[in-house]
Amino acid sequence: MGKIKAAIFDMDGVLTDTVKLHFKAWKEMFNNHGYKFEYEDYKQKVDGKPRMDGIKSIVGDLSEEQLISMAEEKQRYFLELVETDSLEAFEDAIWILQYFKQNSVKLAVASSSKNTSKILTKLGIDKMFDTIVTGYDFKKGKPDPEIFLTAAKRLNVNPRECVVFEDAIDGIKAGISAGMLTIGVCRDGQFERLKNAHFIVDRLDKVTIELLENLHEKVFKIV
Repeated sequence: MGKIKAAIFDMDGVLTDTVKLHFKAWKEMFNNHGYKFEYEDYKQKVDGKPRMDGIKSIVGDLSEEQLISMAEEKQRYFLELVETDSLEAFEDAIWILQYFKQNSVKLAVASSSKNTSKILTKLGIDKMFDTIVTGYDFKKGKPDPEIFLTAAKRLNVNPRECVVFEDAIDGIKAGISAGMLTIGVCRDGQFERLKNAHFIVDRLDKVTIELLENLHEKVFKIV
């Protein structure tokens, strides 16, 4: 067995294109409350964060009651979209999950979304993972490393033996803070946004065990 024993995946934008659904739900909710909200706001300020933290990054100082109401409204819109819109796992995501399985790498999903299990089940890939960490399972959201450290603990793997796949800035920060190898997944080709990742790809089928082992050796020179 090599240096990489576990792969931890964010869900939205990495395994499936729920990003478009989240953005639509966020935009509708914010527009209803008089806030301008564009895709860049989503990627820079909201993506990868727990719902309440995402709202605070846009609206600033509101009462707890107002924040909860807005979070629940966004959730309602999102769940409606999950039911009505088509949702599939990316082909390259299926490929890498099968590839890792064949190479005895443990698999986890670590997503701030409280809808994670529901969506993975709808995609038909929930059984592929050894553990699933959702927004219900941790207290501090990304960029805090708690979510990834929770996944590593459940997998019984040292954080340094884990690789994180993320498409959000705060997710990459969380992975690095956790002491893990980080792969930025930039499907739109805007690699600059995830420049802090140890490596960036636009497709998951460009990742191999050999690539990860070589990266690990370069990143963690001090053992």
